[in-house]
Amino acid sequence: MIALRPFEVGDFDLLLDLANQAVPFAPRENADWFAARKAFDESRAIRQHYIAYDVNDHRAVGYGCLEQQGETVQSLRIYVVCSPEHLAGTVGELLFTQLLGDAAMIGASHLWARELMDDEPIRQFFLRHEFRETRHIEIPDHPRMVLFERQLAESSTASFEQDGSQSTQ
Repeated sequence: MIALRPFEVGDFDLLLDLANQAVPFAPRENADWFAARKAFDESRAIRQHYIAYDVNDHRAVGYGCLEQQGETVQSLRIYVVCSPEHLAGTVGELLFTQLLGDAAMIGASHLWARELMDDEPIRQFFLRHEFRETRHIEIPDHPRMVLFERQLAESSTASFEQDGSQSTQ
């Protein structure tokens, strides 16, 4: 059985391994992604993130995250990181369901992801969850990327303040 728990600082030790399981053909890009996750400043922007784990042995099997990477919380970046087998099953669904609920609670109206073009499992995952492939991106000295976007129903009942506390409107 799989369960989710909030991310803890010690969980950073798990992220690179999970990224390498998700995208084994891109160790350099995974290391760059990992460094950016560690450098994210939660005092300046919202981040909600979780570890999916096996309740029998407490082994981490996935990571899910929403990050505010712009000026407002209306548009959030989403990450769902686990092996392709877990992505297509319970782990991917649990993480996505949690993140979608969090996005609604925060008041986001747009989710986006930038992924490696050759990562077919994550491509299929996002398309299956009503994201659109909106742009192909060329970054010098990196593999080609693709941008996925999904519009959400606007929420007028709750929003998150910059410090992460919830307020109602």
